[in-house]
Amino acid sequence: MIKMTVKIVTLLMASAMLLSLPSALAGCACSAGGTWDPYAFLNYNPSQGVSSSSDGRSVLQDDYRSDEFTNGDLLRPMPSVSSSDTVLTISGDGSDEGVYVKGALRLSRGSLVNQNGTLKSPEEIARALGSIGVDPSDRIVVYGDHLGDAALGFLALKYVGHRDVSLLDGGVERWRSMGLPVQSTPSVRAEGVYIPDKQDLVATYDYVISGEAQIVDARPFRDFGLSRIPGAIHIDSERLIDGDRIVDNASLESLFAPLQRGRPVVVYSENPDQSSLVWFALQLMGYNATIYSWSDWISHTTTVNQNAPGALGRSSSAVTGSEVTGSGSRYRKLGR
Repeated sequence: MIKMTVKIVTLLMASAMLLSLPSALAGCACSAGGTWDPYAFLNYNPSQGVSSSSDGRSVLQDDYRSDEFTNGDLLRPMPSVSSSDTVLTISGDGSDEGVYVKGALRLSRGSLVNQNGTLKSPEEIARALGSIGVDPSDRIVVYGDHLGDAALGFLALKYVGHRDVSLLDGGVERWRSMGLPVQSTPSVRAEGVYIPDKQDLVATYDYVISGEAQIVDARPFRDFGLSRIPGAIHIDSERLIDGDRIVDNASLESLFAPLQRGRPVVVYSENPDQSSLVWFALQLMGYNATIYSWSDWISHTTTVNQNAPGALGRSSSAVTGSEVTGSGSRYRKLGR
């Protein structure tokens, strides 16, 4: 009789645990779709992932902040990533050894940008995607060595017309700290063919000088002070970063306060990570934005000394004389 009672109690406890599992996992649903698949990621530790912060809030709950933003579906909460997603990391051209989100494919940063900081052509980017087995139908979640790398990857995917792509809300160390599964090398797929569908995300010189768009300089303030596109508004890309994540909605609202939401925006820098990050944040907040390169501006502006630091991708910019002239506009140099 006692043995029978013990068996019944054991069965009841096991049933309760099984019944509670789906509801716990349901909390990991995301606006972008998909649910966590514990059988695909056997190293997942849910007890670690739902630990509480110092003020008693759930870590998992804190990760679901995408609803704060106008286009929050572009930002993917970590606990919502599922086995049906294609995770893509953007990194330097070094060794493959490291820490990766489980199942992640690796795409080198050099396959996306030219040496002068401009994006490669859609055809070149598409070939790079096909070489690692990415398909246009994949639901992609992208992250990078740094937040700027992730934003660059997101931009490149949108540039070739990839429809379903979001940016992971944090980096791999944050992922690992939540008890989510990792691996030491990137995953490998069979090569495929990726057909690009180019989108108009790169502004031209003529468009920049037309006056139709608001111009945002994403470089450090020192470079902005030395030389810039006339009329540009300065928004340092570093101010958009909070650790390994983009800052919250209130911070972005404050940073973008000088901009008119109804007018298009062009973001430029000599570093594509900087312009991509500001561009992504603008997209997240519902702005219509494109990017532009400082090197293209330099090539059209004869009064700027192209051998000076900052020209064509160098660390800081210089001008000839105390003023810069661009398409008839003049302004006085700031700085020294």
